[in-house]
Amino acid sequence: MPACDIFCKVIDNFGDAGIAWRLARSLSLEYGWSVRLIIDLPSTLAQMVPEVDPSRRSQTASGIQVVLWDETFDGAPHTAADVVIEAFSCFLPERYEAAIAARAGGSLPCRVFALDYLTAEDYAADMHGLNSPHPRYGYPKTFFFPGFTEKTGGIIRERDLAQRQQVFAAADGRQEFLRNLGADPSHPFSLFFFTYPTTPVRSLAKSFAEDSRPIQLLLAPGAASDTLSEELQRLGAPPHVRTVRCPMLPQKDFDKILWSSDAALVRGEDSVVRAQLAGTPLLWTLYPQSEQTHLTKMHAFEKLYGARFAEQGARACWQQLELGLNSGDLSPAAWSAWRDHMHENRAAAQAWRKHLFGLEPQTSRLVRACA
Repeated sequence: MPACDIFCKVIDNFGDAGIAWRLARSLSLEYGWSVRLIIDLPSTLAQMVPEVDPSRRSQTASGIQVVLWDETFDGAPHTAADVVIEAFSCFLPERYEAAIAARAGGSLPCRVFALDYLTAEDYAADMHGLNSPHPRYGYPKTFFFPGFTEKTGGIIRERDLAQRQQVFAAADGRQEFLRNLGADPSHPFSLFFFTYPTTPVRSLAKSFAEDSRPIQLLLAPGAASDTLSEELQRLGAPPHVRTVRCPMLPQKDFDKILWSSDAALVRGEDSVVRAQLAGTPLLWTLYPQSEQTHLTKMHAFEKLYGARFAEQGARACWQQLELGLNSGDLSPAAWSAWRDHMHENRAAAQAWRKHLFGLEPQTSRLVRACA
């Protein structure tokens, strides 16, 4: 079976490390590949994968070799793996590139992929699968663009995911899971809350306070949750708003909090993909970029996901709330209007989930590209 090296430099905190680890696990468990993850911040990975010891330079966790990517690694001699994945536009060490070039001239050259960020923008389909020669060594590198259509690289979806969700539901796993978090399993509306500090959190707290319908907030660790809690206290701790401070969940348990929630407000590529695969009504806060270019990415996704709404009024309310969350200009009325359409939101989320389960998974496409 092939040996694969995945290189990851953490920029978007949990999202980068989460995607790299999920891909590594999928290649190892589902296809039997020997996978090594070379990452510059194993401490970030360790928060999602408790088996990882952030103090060690090299270790094996859950069948994956995890190696610290630092200057010592850059300066060491290398042998290139059969498949090399540059995650999120990171640049490989010069000595490793030379090792790839050495294999390129032999009978068993390695395959090199540039794995990009997930997007619904048209360029993902246009550029996916294209090759580019290395400027110095000339070996080809294939662009791999995750996306939401068959013309892209797809998303990571494990073979047994639907079955695991069905088993969780059949065993009423939601009750036990929420109780273990300190949440109320019988609460009429639970929202999983995991976003960036740059999201208009104070305006969102005001929205929760002014809408009199009960809400249970499952707060992921982080600065945004701290700000939300502080603002709710400043607003008089509205009695219809219940907050639950959740621990940092291992990646293997992350799906369970989405399966247990009535809606999810999430950030980061891995989190948003898992929310979509859960069929949970979705609010996506994108990584903020200069000149509001992340709004272009948001609008591209809206065209695809929004088409699953059967009722245009519900779609418009979802889009308005998405815009407010991602532009920083959020009104309480936008939250209330979105919540007015929860039946339609759930139907759209389920329709989108069905679409995603109909696509060939990302790992399968990657393996097929190497065949």
